[in-house]
Amino acid sequence: MKKILFVLVAMVMSLISCTDQQFVDELAGDKVEFSSANEFSALVEQARWGDGQAFLKLADCYRDGKGVEKDLVGMLCMVAQADEFGGIRRMEDYLKEMPEGSDFRMIFEAIEKFEDKQVEEAKMMSEQLVSKGVPDGYFVQGFMAIESGDTLGGLRMMEQAASQGSNLGSLILCIPEFRGGKEPEIAKLTELAEKMPFVNIILARHYWGHDNNNTFDAQMAAHYYLKADEHACLDRRGARWLLGYHEAGKLQLSERDVTRLQILSGEQVVEDTPVKCQDEALEASVSRVLQEKMTERNCSKGVVYVVETRTGAIKAHVALASKGKNFVPCEDTYNDEQSVMMTGPTYLALLSSGRFSSDHFIDTGCGIYKDVKDHNWHRGGYGEITLEQALGYRSQVAFTKANEVVFGNNSTQLDNQIATYLADMPNSAMGMLTFYNAVANGGKMVQLVTEGNDVIVLNDQIAEPQHIETLQKGLQRAVSRGLFKRAGREYTTVAACGRTFLTKGNNRRMELCGYFPADNPMYTIMVVLEKEGLPASAGGMCGPIMANTIDVLVDSYGLQPMLVREYEEPEEIIEVVDTVAAR
Repeated sequence: MKKILFVLVAMVMSLISCTDQQFVDELAGDKVEFSSANEFSALVEQARWGDGQAFLKLADCYRDGKGVEKDLVGMLCMVAQADEFGGIRRMEDYLKEMPEGSDFRMIFEAIEKFEDKQVEEAKMMSEQLVSKGVPDGYFVQGFMAIESGDTLGGLRMMEQAASQGSNLGSLILCIPEFRGGKEPEIAKLTELAEKMPFVNIILARHYWGHDNNNTFDAQMAAHYYLKADEHACLDRRGARWLLGYHEAGKLQLSERDVTRLQILSGEQVVEDTPVKCQDEALEASVSRVLQEKMTERNCSKGVVYVVETRTGAIKAHVALASKGKNFVPCEDTYNDEQSVMMTGPTYLALLSSGRFSSDHFIDTGCGIYKDVKDHNWHRGGYGEITLEQALGYRSQVAFTKANEVVFGNNSTQLDNQIATYLADMPNSAMGMLTFYNAVANGGKMVQLVTEGNDVIVLNDQIAEPQHIETLQKGLQRAVSRGLFKRAGREYTTVAACGRTFLTKGNNRRMELCGYFPADNPMYTIMVVLEKEGLPASAGGMCGPIMANTIDVLVDSYGLQPMLVREYEEPEEIIEVVDTVAAR
């Protein structure tokens, strides 16, 4: 079998075949909602727009284990995608250019030698792969055994390959022809799809194209095609199927995604004109929420940003000033007017020092320390609390004491550390939004944009992954058990952090930034309010706006089926009134 590995992958992809007309016509089934997933690299995003060169670079990533687990199947899938979308003239060209000494190159060379009747050399190479701990070496041995007529021995070697971690071995064992069956092992394929996104294509085709009508399920087909699309594994045929399903009214797609799928399917030529990110209907709904709450709280200014977490695309931006009973658009001019404790970046700096952990206790006393006061000082303060609780309760006393332990009187060192986390952006709403969006992204900071197809990465990792994860957990508890619980929703998890302070104009400024779902962020939201006098509470006033904005997003984009809320019994909250004290 010439070019055996590509043939095997093609065989798996065509387990269930049907004509192009079939997959365009078969549009029955229940409504499936579309959602962009979070947690992708800029390279994957480029590939999702049909960038052939991006597919080639992704193939290199799978080949070398850069940013993703090393995987032969992943590499083959990306090379096949590059071939389909014009990134390479022939798939064989990629194999010839693989680095000398590459394990994957040796796999292909061993199979090529076997095909050329150089059996002993092929066996020697497969043994070298096994001795190096390469699981696919067992696959090569299994393949050679099957081709030599020893089917049972070959299958045992394939099972050995799978048990050692060979994704290709596991995949081959699901092929009916190898197991003597008639149907693919769907349960096993579903399991494999969790670590091999390419398998979602196989599952999608199973549900819409199998000769056995009992397996037809358009809703499941759409589900798996969308999963494949998230990982840049969607081919032209799958893109056309999703578009057809959308046009039949069975699938909700954003304008941006329709455009992208049209490009993938070959129905639209890629143009240089950037795609507008903002959603006017979403902005109108968010504006209504903001106006209602500004009226209730007698606020003079209000700002809401909604950002697609993974890409940095600003889906909505509403900035209003109240003029009597009317609201007019305004510009948020606040920009580092006053030095204010930024608990999120400071929390990271303390964790990175190695001298504090999230469960480290700090005695805040009665809420007054030197010239710093916690918002509840007149109620006796928090006493002894952990660093994580200090984050959730916004205790400036706790952070001030912790900073003294770590940085002493050298505030410049802390400032420099925070500047690094903020990518030298100012202490503004946009700066804070970009920072917390990076936290939601697992530490990857992307530029926030109002238009454009490309994801612009500002910093691949702003802080150690384990510290980012600790901060994420603290932000989630700040909503479930801290001051910002009014930003929460029962049907999903929310993470957030806020601050309330006096501006130079002696106004109270409240800021709250958060994201949802907390365990797999899709959207990041920033809410800003300004007003004269008390009460002024980031949690109490910005929180409901964030919660209502989440409701609007869920309703607008049909996100409810993707949201899972693990309900936690709230622990006793020491103090839930977050007001800024006059200085």
